Amino acid sequence: MRHPVLGRIAALLLLLLICSGGTEEEIPIVEDYEMLQREVVPQMPLEISQIELSSLIKEGTVMSPRGRRPISPCGGRKPCPLDGLTDSLGGNLNTFPPGRPTHDNIGNICMKNRPKTSYGPHNLPRTGFSHLSRQGNAINELEEGYNTCCKKPEKLSCAVEVWKTTLEDFCLNEFSVKTRHFHCCKKSGSQRESCFNDDAPNPNYIMSAALQEVSSEVRAVVGSPRGLKPCPHNSPTCQEMTDSRYKLSDLAFPPGEPKSSNIQNICKLRKYRPLYTDNHMPDSGHSHYVRRVKTIQRMEGEFKKCCKTEDVACAHSGWKKVLGKFCAKEQIVKTKHHECCKKKDQSSMYSCFASEAPYPEYDREVVVLDLGNITEDGLHKICGDSKLLTKQKQMPFLVSGLKTSCCPLPLDKKMGCTAEQKEKFMTTLCGAKKSLWKDSQDCCSKEGQEREQCFTYYLHSVSMAVSQRSKGE
Repeated sequence: MRHPVLGRIAALLLLLLICSGGTEEEIPIVEDYEMLQREVVPQMPLEISQIELSSLIKEGTVMSPRGRRPISPCGGRKPCPLDGLTDSLGGNLNTFPPGRPTHDNIGNICMKNRPKTSYGPHNLPRTGFSHLSRQGNAINELEEGYNTCCKKPEKLSCAVEVWKTTLEDFCLNEFSVKTRHFHCCKKSGSQRESCFNDDAPNPNYIMSAALQEVSSEVRAVVGSPRGLKPCPHNSPTCQEMTDSRYKLSDLAFPPGEPKSSNIQNICKLRKYRPLYTDNHMPDSGHSHYVRRVKTIQRMEGEFKKCCKTEDVACAHSGWKKVLGKFCAKEQIVKTKHHECCKKKDQSSMYSCFASEAPYPEYDREVVVLDLGNITEDGLHKICGDSKLLTKQKQMPFLVSGLKTSCCPLPLDKKMGCTAEQKEKFMTTLCGAKKSLWKDSQDCCSKEGQEREQCFTYYLHSVSMAVSQRSKGE
């Protein structure tokens, strides 16, 4: 391959020789261009032969014609992973796109110690990869909005609005440039929102210190059975072909410290927490993840011994024993150890684990649903392995009606069924069962739409335990 720099230098020397006033006999006439390069280049003046290639490179990237994404030093036209800020392919920031705020994750979004990355010139390329800057600006804007929302009583509705507005602004910025646009922006309305949410690498916003250590391993790669190559994140074809049981899920690690306030959740929600078997373990390359999974398994075994009588002291003793063994195994390996295992004494170590627990009350499986405005996602949770936790006497009547009447129906008929069940629920409560409950809002005295709106007071915040286990577990 002809070197473009050498070619230009050869042409420049030839032009200088012509312009120097020499005769035809003094100019070497060579028909073969390659031979011309071989004859002329060795005679270059020293100062010309030492031209630095750095003048042709900016920010580690070879300059290219306008409108084309620069060639990356890592190959192709995608940037190298930037200090763990981009996914394994270097195409997107590893926090983009952000997951949609829900009842399930708003607690994590507003968690005070949730680590957040601020993007800008200090950690992103200044030229050549503007798509990363647009993603970074969107994340910065989103986190600023979340910070405001988390101070309000209506955190969730505020956060959802911020999420929608931020992604709308992101897509407007995407379409303001002529280069390739983020694929979700090519959709519209609910399809665009679903696309962003489905592509989110961390939809639950779980970013404890323990998860940060394995985020580069867990988020960007899908574990695969022996003999198969890892599946890159955001690969639609690979995702469709890969069995879901091989996906490495976010772990609720470290487990919270057992105490009187959470012992009921520890014991009564055990069957709703996920199980981890050898079939769900990656074969290699995720040793941090495997050690944490096995620790959770041992912890559940210890809790089982204590839950017959909901013995807090028993559960606390098992918690300390299992985490002590975890740290002993962490010290054996040469790779990065869990931060809590580096503490100088056991008291500090256990305090560290307790403070780092993403779900200190063991309430990851608890969701709050608005049954006055049931969504497809909400109905999906009800139709799965779930248990009503709200104590109102009238609520089981509605939930059981949804489960028995709506859940077996095809998807296109389910939502219509929910409206019918709500109407049946209100009619029954305001009829024969009116004496069995206290209508503090006097909803039964109202009619039609006004009565339905009134009933949202009773239905807007219904707690349920929803299983985190996948089918077959």
